[in-house]
Amino acid sequence: MPRISRWLVALAALAVLGVFVFPLWRVTLEAPQYPEGIGMLIHVNGVTGVNEHDLDNINGLNHYIGMHRIEPDAIPELRVMPWIAGAIVLTGLLVAWRGTRGVYIGWATVVLSTLAVGVYDFWKWEYDYGHNLNPDAAIRIPGLTYQPPLFGSKQILNFVANSYPDTGGWMLIVAGAVFGLVLLHVLLARRPGAPAAAPRRPTLVTTAAMVVTSLLLMSCTRPGPRPLVTGTDECAQCRMMITDPRFGGEVITRTGKVQVFDAIECLAGYVSASDSATVREVWVSDFEHPGTWLPAATARFVRGATIGSPMGRSLLALAPSVPADVAVQRYGGQASDWAAIVRASTTGDSATPAGHAHAH
Repeated sequence: MPRISRWLVALAALAVLGVFVFPLWRVTLEAPQYPEGIGMLIHVNGVTGVNEHDLDNINGLNHYIGMHRIEPDAIPELRVMPWIAGAIVLTGLLVAWRGTRGVYIGWATVVLSTLAVGVYDFWKWEYDYGHNLNPDAAIRIPGLTYQPPLFGSKQILNFVANSYPDTGGWMLIVAGAVFGLVLLHVLLARRPGAPAAAPRRPTLVTTAAMVVTSLLLMSCTRPGPRPLVTGTDECAQCRMMITDPRFGGEVITRTGKVQVFDAIECLAGYVSASDSATVREVWVSDFEHPGTWLPAATARFVRGATIGSPMGRSLLALAPSVPADVAVQRYGGQASDWAAIVRASTTGDSATPAGHAHAH
């Protein structure tokens, strides 16, 4: 094997040590009754709550829908995974040291197959939890089945479940990608007419860098706003049920939690009272296209419109492509912008238009 391939394998094997330090996976639940969210962390040898009582709270919620309790001691994989991870590290370093092509092909095939089985086992674990619900539970899930997300977000009743790799998981994914890339490189090197070893090295390094960079970018992917669930979602500010998504808003915090609001004035009040360091994104619903989210900072606002809003301020948001005079012509009132709306909320007059914050 080329020296660069052996170094990549050795470094990737060492990266697997990260699973002993950082969690593999993070599953969080968001709901109006848990404005800060609750969640659990899956480690290589256990399952813990993100916060002290989160796992107990999750088990309590599972009880209501008839889902089994999550008992780390009853999950045999948690006793096996540390040994598998340790074996990957040690044998990976040995394979890199020996640099034998045939040995690496066999080793990488076993390791990648093991990782694939691990992903399937996680999916099956979630499947069993979501498809063996107690029919006598206090709350019945439609169809009596629920498949928790393996990667991404999913709505269940008034909860949004988020499931993403944590730091240890991403380190393992990057290591697996490197193992697979080197395996592909070694296999292709045997083909007739393949380029000489020296010119191939930059290709391998470049491709590896692209794969690792892509994975790192994926790890940084942030969830955006989610659809409002009328009749179920509760405003994070006034605690009223959301009934008209045309006036809704959302805040995404630095930790990725999504807070929903039934009216723009509630959204503005929440933002003005929050530490700016905790708010990452602010979105408002496009009044003319419910379900379409607009960044609040660029949206066109109309206050005092002829159309009543849920909190009575008659505040609505439109796409920035709608000229101010056209917006006023359509809905009456006065055009405004997000900065003015937030400033006015601190004075108790969230309907004050831009440039008129102190006129009332």
